[in-house]
This record gives sequence, C-alpha cells and structure tokens, in this order.
Amino acid sequence: MNSTRTLLSIKELEIDYPSRDGRGRVTAVKGLNLELAQGEIGCLLGSSGCGKSTVLRAICGFEPVKAGEILLRDKLASSTTVHLQTNQRKVGMVFQDFALFPHLNVLENIAFGLQHLPSNQRSSVAMEWLKRVSLSDKSDAYPHELSGGQQQRVALARAMAPEPDLILLDEPFSSLDIELRERLAGEMREILKANNITALLVTHDQFEAFAIADKVGVMTDGKVLQWDVPYELYHKPANRYIADFIGRGVFVKGIVLPGNKVKIELGELELDHDHSKDIGKEIDVLLRADDIQHDDHSAMQAEVVRKTFRGADFLYTLKLASGVEIFAFVPSHHDHAIGEKIGIHLVADHVVTFRD
Repeated sequence: MNSTRTLLSIKELEIDYPSRDGRGRVTAVKGLNLELAQGEIGCLLGSSGCGKSTVLRAICGFEPVKAGEILLRDKLASSTTVHLQTNQRKVGMVFQDFALFPHLNVLENIAFGLQHLPSNQRSSVAMEWLKRVSLSDKSDAYPHELSGGQQQRVALARAMAPEPDLILLDEPFSSLDIELRERLAGEMREILKANNITALLVTHDQFEAFAIADKVGVMTDGKVLQWDVPYELYHKPANRYIADFIGRGVFVKGIVLPGNKVKIELGELELDHDHSKDIGKEIDVLLRADDIQHDDHSAMQAEVVRKTFRGADFLYTLKLASGVEIFAFVPSHHDHAIGEKIGIHLVADHVVTFRD
C-alpha cells in the first residue's frame, strides 16, 4: 500500500445549523481544508465551540454539509448533492466517554462491532485486537473494573477491530486525570502507528495534540488557521492568534536595529527574516517561557508575581522594570517567593515577530 496516498480530503467545507431562536442559521464550519495521508495522525486543536467536533460528525455522516466536499480514498462521501450513509464510510469513532457497554465484558465489547463476521471468528479477532492494545489479560473484565486508561484502550480496540479506513477521536482524553493525558496520548500514538491506522482527533489541549499528531490544525470560529506539523506551528505561527494560542508566551515591544536585530527591554535579538526596511520601527516580539532563563549572576532583574509548581520546574510570571509581565520556566529547586527579584537573561534562538 502506498503510504503517501491521500485517505481523507476536505475541501472548502461549510456546515451550519439552526439558531437557538429558530429565526436563522449559524455557521459552525466555513472554508475548511485539510488532507490526511494513509497512516497519518491529524488533530483539530481549538477552544470549545470552534467547530472541531462538528467536523468529525460531518466526516462520520452525522451532519449534512452546506458547501464543500469530504472525500474518503478519493470517493466523494459528502457534498451538497452526495451523502453516503455512516455505515458506508468505513469510519470508526471513539467518543469522549468511550461509550463501552457496561453489561458486556471487554472481549464482548470489542466483538460487538464485528457482526459482519461469522460468530466463530468474532472472539478470535476481538482477542487479537486486545493483544494489540496490551490488554489480553483483561478479556473477562467489565468496564467498571478497568482504569480510565484501560477503558480508553478498549474503546480504541473496538473502533479498530472492524478495520475502518479512518478512526475519529472526539476529545479522547478529556475524562482522564491531567497527569495521565500526555502519557496515554503517547501510548495511543504508538498503537495507531504500529497498526498503520489513519486517525483524526479533536482536542482543546495542545500538549495532547503535540504528543499524538503528525499534523495539527489550529481552529477558531469554524476555520483552520494553519494546518501544519507541530514544530512549524510553534516556531513559525502563521498569525498572532496561533502564536498566542500555541505555547505560553507574551508579546513585548521591540525596535528594529541595523544588522537585522531587534532591541527589547531584555536586550537584543537576532531576527530570522530580513527587516532592513523596518529599521527604527516598532514590532511585536513573542517571548515564550522557554526563551527566558533564570540566572543568579545576571544584572537583569525581574519580580516574581505568580508561580505554578509543575514538578520538575516552576512556571514563574515575572514583572520587568517597565511593568511588562513575562513567563519563565525555572527548575523547581529554585523556589523563589512572590515579590522576590531574580536574575534572568534571554536565551531565544528563534524569534517570532509581528508588525502592528
């Protein structure tokens, strides 16, 4: 199989629904474009209400489209004139609450989606998928006897067992403890990759998105603003919204200097792009928490105004002499008090800037 073949293609998708007062319609998704290749994992990342779950429902066939097209393996699944039924799309779904049947054991839950197979094959196929998610010893257990992470793997095995072309995951980690999410996202990625499964998930958590996805689309107001690999989203955001949404950072004012540099309150930085036409002009410079380093010997001082303990480090909110607040990750053995001043210096080696 050609791994570069496009499996899912969405072109200029628009979806609307009746407004609450019944007097009109509200646009949930507009002008959305994305592609996923066979074996690729994609993610729609955005805050609640941005339209990401609506996209999943449309891919499944639960939502009609107002404009645009959804193609699965180059076959038209949804348009203004075509609407394949859900059972004709070869799409699997993992829901937020996993939707396991409480009265069926783990093996029976997985076998439930295999009604197309002869009865004597269902159990053996279900057991094979249990092995693939490392739960073969839990075949007789019931959902309430499993941890959240185990339930998630059962739900994933059940979705994968009928061997769909595409797996859709709707906020798959939202019901789990925060400390488990990133680890389980990594486990899910390994399972999907090991089985060459193409998947698209939606989440509001960028750490989940980065831990599992090959491509991420940042969504707001029904649009994908940038569909890219996580590295590019972080280091080359297409606009201010993405720069602000991805990572923990703030914009500070800077003046462009000769030699393609910019001067900010913390010092001078090398610019990545040619700003020779902007010398003397003011631009906004994005400073993220990992651009600032704690340094007891630095003459540059900042006041600790807030701090969040994260285990290996603190996330400090620091106030500069001008009153501007910035973020910094500081190793947790440097436990400074609120109101204390600490030394810092710039370590940014990739500068994201925007003009007003």
